[in-house]
Formats: sequence, structure tokens, C-alpha cells
Amino acid sequence: DIICTVNLQHNCIDSKCVDMRQQHVHQEQIQTTRTKPVVDHQPTPYFFLNAYSIHNCDLIQLVIPEALRESPLRVTDPAMVRTLAVRQMKDKK
Repeated sequence: DIICTVNLQHNCIDSKCVDMRQQHVHQEQIQTTRTKPVVDHQPTPYFFLNAYSIHNCDLIQLVIPEALRESPLRVTDPAMVRTLAVRQMKDKK
């Protein structure tokens, strides 16, 4: 039985999805002459699981191994993160 849905995102970095191709834009189900660049995704077993989804988070947490439940993205010093971000933006100019 299906008890919930999950959100998986393709992991382009580890899958090395670097090629781009042009795709025609459709307007009201009609192909136009305009094109837009799209990523040419590689077949891969690598995906991100949105473990902190608003919906079904309790069920999703039940199937994740305990070692993976701790988020590595916790920011202990937000002020330092902002300072570093500003410095990096200034260095790019």
C-alpha cells in the first residue's frame, strides 16, 4: 500500500550533468520558434530526498537511517555566514 509521496530531486553535480541543449518553447500547447536552454540530465541513481517536507515528514523520517537524520546544514553562527557571503560577493567584483 502507498502511504505517502516523497519529493526526490535529481543530483546534477554528482551525475555530472553539464551539457545543455536548446528546447522549443510551447505556448498554449503550440510549439513556437523561441527556444530555451535546458540541462541534458544524465541517467543516474543519485537523488536528493526532501526529508524535511512539510507533508508526510513523520513518515519520511521513519524510513531514513538514524545516521542520516541529523542535518549537516545547521548554521551555528548566522552572522558569520552572512559576513562570509558578503566578502565572497565583494571578491567576485
